[in-house]
Amino acid sequence: MSSPPIVKFPVSPRGSSPRTPLNKRRVTPSAEQSSPRRALVVTTANRGPLTSQEEIFPKPFSISRQLFSHAYLSSGGREDVDATWHQRHVLLPFNLRDFSHDIYRGEVSNLLYHIFPKTTNVAEARWRSHLIFQVEELPESPWPLTVGGVPFTITSHDDKGRALIFPRQILGNFKISICQDTDQVNEFSDQMLRKLGADVHSWFKENLPGTRMIELMLTSERTIYIVLDDHADISSLRITLPGKIARCPVGYLTNRELHRPLWVDLPAKRQVEPQPISGVIDNTAYDVLRPGVLISSKMLKEHGHPAVFSTTSGILVQNSSGNRFMTAASDGIGDDGYVWQGDHLGRSIGEAVLEISSTGISLVKLKNDITFVNETFESNSGDSPSFTRLATSEDRFVFDDCFLNSPYTGNMEASIVSKSVKLETCTHPTEDSLRYVIYNWCYMGQTEGNKDRVRPPDGTCGSGIWDSNGVITGFYHYYIEKGSWNGFSASVSASEVVEAGYTLVKDATGAPMPVVETTSRD
Repeated sequence: MSSPPIVKFPVSPRGSSPRTPLNKRRVTPSAEQSSPRRALVVTTANRGPLTSQEEIFPKPFSISRQLFSHAYLSSGGREDVDATWHQRHVLLPFNLRDFSHDIYRGEVSNLLYHIFPKTTNVAEARWRSHLIFQVEELPESPWPLTVGGVPFTITSHDDKGRALIFPRQILGNFKISICQDTDQVNEFSDQMLRKLGADVHSWFKENLPGTRMIELMLTSERTIYIVLDDHADISSLRITLPGKIARCPVGYLTNRELHRPLWVDLPAKRQVEPQPISGVIDNTAYDVLRPGVLISSKMLKEHGHPAVFSTTSGILVQNSSGNRFMTAASDGIGDDGYVWQGDHLGRSIGEAVLEISSTGISLVKLKNDITFVNETFESNSGDSPSFTRLATSEDRFVFDDCFLNSPYTGNMEASIVSKSVKLETCTHPTEDSLRYVIYNWCYMGQTEGNKDRVRPPDGTCGSGIWDSNGVITGFYHYYIEKGSWNGFSASVSASEVVEAGYTLVKDATGAPMPVVETTSRD
């Protein structure tokens, strides 16, 4: 019996009327202008014409409703001339995060082989953390971020592209297994990951005192990576390193091999030059502040003129006393602590008064005449995501889609594929000397062979990141541009803000500022 014919057609976001009339960006950043906005539906003709969102997105949804909360169907089930892979997502009538759908047989397999031209094989990584497409030659970019709700890689017969999201592991000694009583890592929370980090650190101090652990990463593949100090000679140490932690295989790398940006581990960002800005960014001085607005501060230089650093406004939080603060990236706060909006020195908005220790998150006390609303700019669908709360230390890990909206990138999506606990030395006299700080690791799409993939610049730092339920999961920190971890970005977990005693503000504060018309910057 022959397989039913494949039907492909694009879906365009079409939103409802925005709840807030003035929450649309006045300037669309070049990164968003050049990014695909539609999704590609790939299905079979025997499923009949699809005329509604409910028919395309059977529950559980296989599409990001934060950006495609409504949909316009372009061809009523007929093949469309624009039905190529050059879209934001590829949608299937299945959610491939559900393991009950076998990708190696039947309709699922048939559909997967009809997405990219000249596909010769489709496989899955451990725990279906991502799909792996093998093709005769890499297709023309841009490529989607997900297929069937799952991240993917694509590699060609001439060894171009990328086969695995996570680098191959340099494994430890499988005869050494520690923390065996820690099971069910798929049910982990930030609290449990902090404890695991502390336990593993204690093991290293006792058994390998000359080897310093910097970070422990737990991936969506149920594998662990341990980042060691650059002085560690992993090849000679392998026989002494645990091969399993919490019943997960463990790989090792040095901090240098991770290729974090140079400024990440420096005490102050002012010790390096600002990253040049290219393309159009949104430096509008808005009358109402919200997440995703360009903010600036001045750094004093030991030699030469002061430098201005621009980052992205975070969210509005409050402590138990009702005092309210805007979150911001500490690396973008100048020596005097003063912050202004955009690149307009006369638009002073407040002063950084606190820093959450070892997290890179500062708290800015806004001026009394400043209004800040915890609603970001409209998405491509015309809707504004509603924020519900901050992620807590008790929330179970969910490796799923996440979103941000910065003046450098506009709307941007990624997939959370890993969590980590980083050991940070604390110098504050009232706190423990060592802190275990949680990070979320997002995969922002394959860069190898995909020249159109957006790489967020340093100014994205400070952006709030949220999930499809409107939960703020973290605050953007940095992007890795080279090496085997390229395409990953790290964000400090929002649970660090909650642990410091802060919650999400649900209403506006202050009075609106007058509107100042501005122009875009090229």
